[in-house]
Amino acid sequence: MRSIWMILASMGLGLAQTTGGSLNDLAGLKSVLNTPGELHLVVPSITPWAIQLSQWRTVGPTTFYLPQTEARRYCGSANAAIRVLPGSIREPIGLIVGKGSTLDGIVLRGQGLIHDPGWAENDRIALWMGLSGAPREGRTWVEGSWTGALTARVELLTTERYLGDPQSSSYLFTHVWNGRVLDVQVQGYDPYRIYSGQTLPLVEAGGTVRGDCTLTSRTAVVEVGVDTSRTSRYTGALGNNTTFTFDPGTGLETFRSVEYAASCGWFGCGWRGYYIYDLQGRYRGSGSGTQCGWNWCTEANIHPRLFETRKAHEEVTARIRPWLERTYWQVQGTFPVEAGGIVRVNGQVWQIPGLEGYGRRPQGVGIEWLRGEPFVSNLAMATGLMGGEAYRGQVVSLQDYCANMR
Repeated sequence: MRSIWMILASMGLGLAQTTGGSLNDLAGLKSVLNTPGELHLVVPSITPWAIQLSQWRTVGPTTFYLPQTEARRYCGSANAAIRVLPGSIREPIGLIVGKGSTLDGIVLRGQGLIHDPGWAENDRIALWMGLSGAPREGRTWVEGSWTGALTARVELLTTERYLGDPQSSSYLFTHVWNGRVLDVQVQGYDPYRIYSGQTLPLVEAGGTVRGDCTLTSRTAVVEVGVDTSRTSRYTGALGNNTTFTFDPGTGLETFRSVEYAASCGWFGCGWRGYYIYDLQGRYRGSGSGTQCGWNWCTEANIHPRLFETRKAHEEVTARIRPWLERTYWQVQGTFPVEAGGIVRVNGQVWQIPGLEGYGRRPQGVGIEWLRGEPFVSNLAMATGLMGGEAYRGQVVSLQDYCANMR
């Protein structure tokens, strides 16, 4: 068949009363296809895509027109929506012929009537889509023109640890405590130091300061031995294995004197030496006795007991900041979408599922359209599709063609 534009010119029909353009998305194509009226598709073959176009129509019937060589394949078919044309069909065309006084209609042409143009639902895209191949769960905001250029703002789901507000707790540790509270250590803690309200930092193994604590030590006085650096003077009676009571400055105690030497002559002993022990058998000092006139004078230097104030418990008020987690979408940047729905992020290649057909549109596959009144209907009649003179008697139904085929 001759080009529809050539037919228009031969009919003397100008385009002043028409509107038209090129389709570039499925939404626009479906809108044009659902113009009220009868759709006549003149195609070299009925492809799956051509069938899809007819199925998208909900406002009227669709009739296919095939050349005789292609029509033979359908002999025996019950499809009454096929008609046969003489000759060959160079270019697919479609005619949506309206009804009524204006005979308004639409004419379509282009390889997009028999081949999928690879269009999206809309030419303009602005929506969230998923990502595959990313190191973490990802998403991308895809925006732009399906037939032009798309960009993708890529975001990855990121989990971040952070320190929350301090939580206060009190503890009582028995001596000797190692300075550890839960998973943190008291920095600078001395287990033998007595604390009275000092505050020290709490640090975890990696060095992060997690809070602080206040230390208050509970103490006890403990006897640790004999204080040999001090003595107290005792002036009472002494003798071998003699016991006596005396307070050397650390409380009243019972002691025992043991004679260890004596200086004696014909007229008796003028001097005797004594060791002093407590009832635990500890050496506590020494003493002596001398003849002083008609009396016996004794005295001793006795060491007092030695006491220390030691830490018994540690009271700790700890204020620890716990580790918490929050998950958010971290923006990686905005990148161009490459053919096939590929996006390159910092040298890594990720896929955007659903955009596999982007940038891979078949060459030369598109659809042009014109709308006008009443030239489309006149065109349909001029080509013989609707009983016109050009192919009178030559456009037949598939059943008639197959019945007369030799």
